[in-house]
Amino acid sequence: MHLTAQFCGVLNSEAVGDITLPPIEDRKAGTLSVGPELSGNMDIRIARDFAEVESLRDAWSRWPGHRDSEIDFYLMILRSYPEVLRPHVIALYRNGQPEAILIGRLEQKKLAFRVGYLTLFQPKARCLEFVYDGLRGNASPENTEILVREVMNCLRNGEADLAILEFVRIDSVLYQFSKTLPGFLGRDTSPSQTGHESLKLPSSIDELYKRMSSKRRSEIRRKAKKFVAQATPGTNIVCYRDPEQLDRIFQDVEEIAKKTYLRGLGAGFKDNTLVRARLELCARKGWLRAYILYIGDRPCAYWIGMLCGETFYGEYVGYDPEYRLLSPGMFVMLNVIETFCNGTSGDTVREVDFGFGNAEYKSALCNSSSVEASVFVFAPTLKGIRLNLIRTATRMLDQVARKTIARANWLQKIKKTWRDRLSKRAEDGPPKAEPPGDGKPASAAN
Repeated sequence: MHLTAQFCGVLNSEAVGDITLPPIEDRKAGTLSVGPELSGNMDIRIARDFAEVESLRDAWSRWPGHRDSEIDFYLMILRSYPEVLRPHVIALYRNGQPEAILIGRLEQKKLAFRVGYLTLFQPKARCLEFVYDGLRGNASPENTEILVREVMNCLRNGEADLAILEFVRIDSVLYQFSKTLPGFLGRDTSPSQTGHESLKLPSSIDELYKRMSSKRRSEIRRKAKKFVAQATPGTNIVCYRDPEQLDRIFQDVEEIAKKTYLRGLGAGFKDNTLVRARLELCARKGWLRAYILYIGDRPCAYWIGMLCGETFYGEYVGYDPEYRLLSPGMFVMLNVIETFCNGTSGDTVREVDFGFGNAEYKSALCNSSSVEASVFVFAPTLKGIRLNLIRTATRMLDQVARKTIARANWLQKIKKTWRDRLSKRAEDGPPKAEPPGDGKPASAAN
């Protein structure tokens, strides 16, 4: 990779803001240090500005992928999130045509190294963040290895202090190369694994109930009947999807969200410019589906998602803590899923993607899962090594704490106590915590 001395100086500085971008960069055969050589008809190009990203639109849009790596959603994140400095899309070309891309962005942000909910360290760093399902096109082992080695080359040349590949399936070639190709000091020795749950839609809601244990099924139905009986003057679920309905969505959902424990974490739904940009794009593209449960005229619970193709991606979910014991979040979800099954929603939905993390409602509803992990790759610099040591130490503390709590069967009690405290903090005033740096919403339902 050949960079001008001036540009190298900018990349190695701590400056944040607009920078002068070089033209799209080509890497010809034979310049990768180790690994598969690029044949004469292949080259690597890195898109570092919006025009260069747009030049990839036709091929990018032809390749299937997750909502998070859709080009317009990607561009919205670039324009909306203040920590983003510029695009960083690594494209592998064959015979002058794009064959595969790894979709990322350069950010200057505070990393959050946590033990449970507690943040211990927040070092500031320049980070190459590669989005969820960011490998599009021909993801052959050969192509994947070339792209991962290019990430390492970018770090070696001082473009960032580390790279993060968001939530990569642990059974994928991308995960294996990201873990094994970096040297020992730059390698992620303990990626944090999490489940990714989804529901392949049955033909009827009765089939979904039949898959549950009799105890869970009777509990859900009992709570639903009790909720309806207590909800005077009656319940109603409204689906909002149009741009002109956004103000109503934000008004009603914020009334609930400000009371939730997620607000105490500084996560989840919030009426701010970032969430508005997200939902405005989805409304314009026809993706938005915002389901709000009302008791009379009072908003009580919500489930906001995006319908892309035939998959509904759950984005934000929450409920008024006053009704916690009656599980209004589950009440909304089951009623919406029923409309997906019987077709009364007017949409064709084959799958509901509940996203990352474990939750009781997911174990009740989901029938498909995968294990994923965000993989860190650290630059071969003193700062990169220091960040790796801090993260490794924090991960070890987190793992020891989780094992100790699990042995004592304290986990659910601690979670409940912590969430109750956060809910109270949310009601008392604005959160002290910063929003998650990955730009993803957090969600929970009872």
